[in-house]
Amino acid sequence: MHVIKSGPAPAGRPGTPEPVAPAQLSLRVVTALEVASVLVSLLITVWVVVPLQPDHRWLAGVPVLLALALMTHSHRLRGETPAELGFTTAHFGRALRLLALPALLSATVILGVGYLTDSFHASSHFLTTVLFLPCWGIFQQYVLQGFIYRRLKLVLAGERAAIFAAAAIFGLAHAPNLPLMGLTFAAGLVWSWVYERAPNLFALGLSHGLMSLLVMTSLPPWAVESLSVGYKYFLYQKF
Repeated sequence: MHVIKSGPAPAGRPGTPEPVAPAQLSLRVVTALEVASVLVSLLITVWVVVPLQPDHRWLAGVPVLLALALMTHSHRLRGETPAELGFTTAHFGRALRLLALPALLSATVILGVGYLTDSFHASSHFLTTVLFLPCWGIFQQYVLQGFIYRRLKLVLAGERAAIFAAAAIFGLAHAPNLPLMGLTFAAGLVWSWVYERAPNLFALGLSHGLMSLLVMTSLPPWAVESLSVGYKYFLYQKF
């Protein structure tokens, strides 16, 4: 926050207080408020709207649509193009190369757990899920990287701090499911690190979709609490 001072006091009136313009919010504060608004919209959806189970299902999407409107407006004001955000073919190959080793290691662990616990399974809508997850992954990566991470870099003025903060926010979005929070925090670190070096949301979205599919079909439901988050998490618990 800063103030703008006027020029020197008029001659003949020494000591006259200088008029002060109204305080203005700094760019960092405005940016931080943008990130907070998007996060609050998400939390309202999973903690308030979904548990209420409104008669009109479209109401559950209102907070998300408001968040998207805010992000779109922010991009327009800052002159950010879709290509700058990562909706481009540029960096696609490099992003896949950077993702290859973390994805291979993660897949090995997840499949290993599935094998040892004999928990491989598929839903009745498996094909629909396979087709849906990459799109859902791209959308989540846009929110996480194309908006939140880019804004955090401005607020925190540092790559490492922004990567850690973005991953922490991604983990928090999956509260209070502690196992899932741990997995998403670790994944958020990798995805943010890759985005910094190869900003391509399509590659990140495909990675996101693949990892989600492996978790959904390989890990036993008790290990990740049926992937439930928000208020729905408590519906799966026995007290």
